[in-house]
Amino acid sequence: MLEPDHFASVQERRRAVDSGLQTGLDDREFMRFVPLQLFNRENRYNTMVGVMFGLGSLLAIWTTNIWLPTILSLMAQKSGAADATAAVPFVSQGMMLWSLGGIFGYIAFGFIADWIGRRGTVIFYSLGAIVFGLTLYLGLSGYQPWYPVVLPIFGFFVFGVFSGYAVYLPELFPTHVRSTAVGFCTGSARIITSFGPLVAGLMVGAFGGSFNKVTAVMTCFATLSILAMFLGRETKGAPLPR
Repeated sequence: MLEPDHFASVQERRRAVDSGLQTGLDDREFMRFVPLQLFNRENRYNTMVGVMFGLGSLLAIWTTNIWLPTILSLMAQKSGAADATAAVPFVSQGMMLWSLGGIFGYIAFGFIADWIGRRGTVIFYSLGAIVFGLTLYLGLSGYQPWYPVVLPIFGFFVFGVFSGYAVYLPELFPTHVRSTAVGFCTGSARIITSFGPLVAGLMVGAFGGSFNKVTAVMTCFATLSILAMFLGRETKGAPLPR
């Protein structure tokens, strides 16, 4: 099986260094334990950008994942459903619409990123998640007629931004640390944000038991992804780092 030239070059250099040959002045750093290389002078800034992007996108969606069915049920009851059981069709339809919007968001991300750039696309998706999240959770008082319209649009943005993990993050790092770097940025963000639902649950009491208000606040954490893009570099059209 043919390997990409960049990867083949890394493999060849590793074999040469293992054999005792000097291939460059940075051989020692090149062969260093890869996770530690993520925090060297060359990579630590991009690692910080990647983790911040991951934190923003995950915090923005965690509480929606957990509480959207409950919110949909309450909205359906406000719109005339007799009880939670009668609201089940509304919940099923709402979750389906939200997920379908996300599928289209995933698909569209790469095309938009090739059009306006990686950073601009992440900012576009993050702003969309904030705007339509606030509209959904604070601006609508009942399920009909607008909830089924806003749900897929919100899903498009809040789900679709995750395609940036595969598009933007790999382009920040050199070949010999790339897969570890992407895994670290996304994995560490998941570990950190795993406490998000716990914190959000504690916030419900402070907001008078309103799931909508807390979920709206958590959606605004997408601003971390926006900040990450202002700090990060644009990679559209640039060669992959070697």
